[in-house]
Amino acid sequence: MTFNYSKAICSDGSEAVDPSRSPHEKARSRVSVLPPQDNGNFIPEKPSSTPHFNPPTNSRNSKRHLWFGLGGIGIGTVIGASIVGAAVGINAAVDDSRESAKAELIAGAYATCSLDTVEGAELSPDELSITISGAGKYFGPETSDVYCIGEALGMPDSVTSRMGHTRALDGTQTADWDVFSVSWTYHPDDGLGAIFEYTPTTD
Repeated sequence: MTFNYSKAICSDGSEAVDPSRSPHEKARSRVSVLPPQDNGNFIPEKPSSTPHFNPPTNSRNSKRHLWFGLGGIGIGTVIGASIVGAAVGINAAVDDSRESAKAELIAGAYATCSLDTVEGAELSPDELSITISGAGKYFGPETSDVYCIGEALGMPDSVTSRMGHTRALDGTQTADWDVFSVSWTYHPDDGLGAIFEYTPTTD
């Protein structure tokens, strides 16, 4: 038995499948609309443009690097400040040690010049000054004892010379050097009187 099926042509030239056609003809019609083949192999159509891929930026890593950098700067600043603070503290401790050593020179001079048993020579309770009374008179220390104290404290020669040429009418004389000072007077009846003191400078 022979079937006669009619064909319909679409506006684009392709064959429209009549719903009344047989299943075999419908299958053949579907096969005929597949893309062209080369030697029996299917050739896929090339895309009209090459896709462009933008890799996502890792903002988390960028922020992490930023925080690490800021943290490093902060740590460096703290360490630098600590070093500076330690250096300042060490310098202050060294200065205090030097000042203390110089203060001890007063007591050292008193002992060096053997004044502990001499009448008219007195070391203050805080050991920061020595008072001499009546030097050169029979009841007091020798004038050489006064010069001995000055030498032990590093008193300049110019001050020693002034002291030796002091007259009664000159009144009280003073001088200072390093962290020490001395004031003295002279009278023929009372002899030479002097006070040696530790006088550190204040900032």
